[in-house]
Amino acid sequence: MTDGFDPAPAAAMLADAWQAGTLLSELPAAIRPNTMADGYDIQDRLVARVDRSVAGWKLGVGSAAQKRQSGVGRSIAGRIFASHLYRAGDTLPLPNIAPVTVEFEIAYVLARDVRPDEPDFPILEAVAEIRVALEIVRLRFVDRRAVGWPSFAADNGAFQALVLGDLIPAGHIEALADSLVVSCDGKEVARRLTGEDVTDPTAALADLAAIARERAMMLPKGTIVSTGTVSKPFNLAAPSAELRARFLDQELGFRTRVNPGSARPT
Repeated sequence: MTDGFDPAPAAAMLADAWQAGTLLSELPAAIRPNTMADGYDIQDRLVARVDRSVAGWKLGVGSAAQKRQSGVGRSIAGRIFASHLYRAGDTLPLPNIAPVTVEFEIAYVLARDVRPDEPDFPILEAVAEIRVALEIVRLRFVDRRAVGWPSFAADNGAFQALVLGDLIPAGHIEALADSLVVSCDGKEVARRLTGEDVTDPTAALADLAAIARERAMMLPKGTIVSTGTVSKPFNLAAPSAELRARFLDQELGFRTRVNPGSARPT
């Protein structure tokens, strides 16, 4: 925990928003994180309060352009909750009609524990599997950029759900990205990002290892690490939709629905 900062009040407020399905304009100034370390301290407490098993980590804000513009210099990490991990063809419940963002990503599964005290090593040596994934991003704040990146980290990196897909060979990632087409209700909505907007999956995994080292956390064998968006992110225009990503000769899809009686954003 960062000296002089108490993460508990902000974690409690975010946990209430998570469980009620409501949106916050911001955290009050008295409990708001001012540094990334403060934000991750709140995230740790938030994860403990919502009491969900953790299956892995998601990374965001990880392209060269985003790292430079954010001022953080590396990807921002959040936990993947096992109860919010889905497979192809599943229907994902959403807590309300507030917009959610969809991103196609590359996910790694770790072959061994990565300890915070071990020397640097080629990070891909710790990878057992490479899979495709679709992340559903939902902030507990009305405006991500307005609240700042420490609050984004505090909010568990805006994680809502992850749809984990099939295995892919390591040498096929670039060809996969080139062939990618994401559709919503049968209409094309996204293709791959290019230039400085591209996320490097290997660099994102190295960012997570650096965060874990700084925070004295082990990344256990079997951990899923979704590394950041390959596709241009887009918001769902309707609360119930059918999403499909097509790439090479494969497909990954799911549906969304809003739970009846879910709270509306406040």
